[in-house]
Order: sequence, then structure tokens, then C-alpha cells
Amino acid sequence: MSDEPDTGQTEPELKREPWRKRHPRWAWTAAIAGAAVFIVLLVWAPWWFEGHHLRDRNGELVSSAGIIVTGFRTMLVAIAAGGFTAAGLYYTREKHRLERENFQHAQEQFAENQKQFEITIKMAADREAEQARIAREGQVTGRYVEAIKLLSSQDDTQRLGAIYSLERIMRDSEDDHDTVVTVLAAFVRQHAGIGLGVPRPDEPVQAAITVLGRRPMRREAARIDLRRTDLTGLDFERANFRRARFGGADLRGANLLRADLTDVWAPNADFRQSYAVSTKFDGSNLRDAQFSIEQIPAGMPEFKRVIVDGEAGTNEAPRNEKKRD
Repeated sequence: MSDEPDTGQTEPELKREPWRKRHPRWAWTAAIAGAAVFIVLLVWAPWWFEGHHLRDRNGELVSSAGIIVTGFRTMLVAIAAGGFTAAGLYYTREKHRLERENFQHAQEQFAENQKQFEITIKMAADREAEQARIAREGQVTGRYVEAIKLLSSQDDTQRLGAIYSLERIMRDSEDDHDTVVTVLAAFVRQHAGIGLGVPRPDEPVQAAITVLGRRPMRREAARIDLRRTDLTGLDFERANFRRARFGGADLRGANLLRADLTDVWAPNADFRQSYAVSTKFDGSNLRDAQFSIEQIPAGMPEFKRVIVDGEAGTNEAPRNEKKRD
């Protein structure tokens, strides 16, 4: 037995159903009626409309009756042909209009589908980007936690690994830039603070200074805080410490060759015997800072009040000293 439902229609009827829908019964009825009317008119209309011209007074057909009937029937055929032509033109115009509307609808549907597709693609890309960001942040967090653990080690090798790992994090993640800078500056203060009474771990502290000095150029929320730190003999060559705080820091014998110390806050800092060639001090606060006499360039307003080899002086002091020599 068949599992198909019984619709009460035979297979031929089912096959003819679409044809019937395309050609309704009233259309065929009207076509047959129109054809019958045309045939009737074609046969009898000449006698109805031109009958008085076809017979003479005796009721006999005139000699020109054939011409009159033929002419009238030709006129009917011409009218019918014109009607069919007009109907054909109207059908063609309507068909073209429907095709144009269908085409416009298809274009609108395509545009809508394209828009939905683009939205779907964008949402998928946003989800993937968010997942990648979360994964990246998780990796950065894991690397940061591991670096902090190594930074607290007593082994210099592990400390160096932690410092350079933090540098990589700082370069990879702009959001963690300020955090890494703060941690490294705190490490320097903790292990190279003046008056700690313990030996300074030179290699890790130098590594931290190097990493801070070559950090990426970004907007920073706060100044690097290196106040009251023992930085004697360390290498600052070409280092960028713009706006850093060196108040009370000891930089005796440090290599400051081409270092950028623009706008630093360094009152009471000790720069004696440091190699400060081509060093930028523009706009810096060097109030009561100590310099060797040969270090102070004449005419620089940043050196208005400094201590020259233990004596109070100004930016004119070096020039006066050279004249006395």
C-alpha cells in the first residue's frame, strides 16, 4: 500500500493542475465567445450594415455586391488584427513591467541577502577577534605572572629573564605598558635605593635601566620614578628618560652619552663625573643638582642653579672658571 495521502485526483489531473492555473476557465470561455462573435460578424455583418447597398430596388444583388462584402470583411479582419496587435502590445508591456518588477525585487532581495551575509561575516570576525583578544590577554597574563615570580628570585639569571620577558610584554601589549614601566622602576628603587645597606645587583639593575631607556614611545600616565636611587656607573647611552624623576639620585660616573633627559625632575641629583656628552637637559628641573665644572654648558637656562663641585654656581660658572685658568 502507498503511504501517500489520497487527494481524490488522478495522476493526469495532478499533472494538468499547473496548466489550469496558468489558463483559467473564464479566459478560454471569453476566447471562444470572441471567436464565435467574430465569425458571425464576418458572415452576417456585411448584410446587416451594408444590406441596402447590396440589392437593387427589385431585390436583386447588384454587380458590386461582392466588392462591398469583401471590403467590409477586410475591414473587420483589419479591425480584428488591430485588436490582436493592441492586445499583444499590452501583453508585452505588462510582461515587461512584471519582469522589471521581478528583476528589481530580485536585486533588492540580493542586496538584502548580501547585507545579511556581510553582517554575519562581520559578527563572525568580531567573535573571532574577541576570542583571539581574550586568548592573547590570557597568555600575556600568564607570562606576566611568571615574570613577576622570576623577578623576585635571588638568582640574577632568573631576574634577567624576568626583565626581558616584561620588555616583550610591554612591546606586545600597549595596555600593559604603564604597568611594566612601574614594575621595572620599582625593581630599581628596591634593589638600588640609596641607604639600603646591601650590595646593588648591578647586572639586573642595569638591564632594568636599559629596558626602561628603550621602551616604545607612547603616552604614559605618570613619570618614571627613580628618586633616591644609586645609579652610579650605569650605562644610559642614548636612553630615553624624558620626564623621569631623578630627585636625589646618585648618577656619579654614569654614561649619559646622548641620553634624553628632557623635562626630567632631578633636584639634588648628583651628576658629578658622569659622561654627559650631547645629553639633553631641555626644560629639566636641576635645582641644587651637582655637576662637575666641565659638564655645565654656558648659557643654558636649565643650569640656572646647580652645585658645581660642591659650590653653588650658575650657568656662568664654567666660563668664569676657564678665564681664571
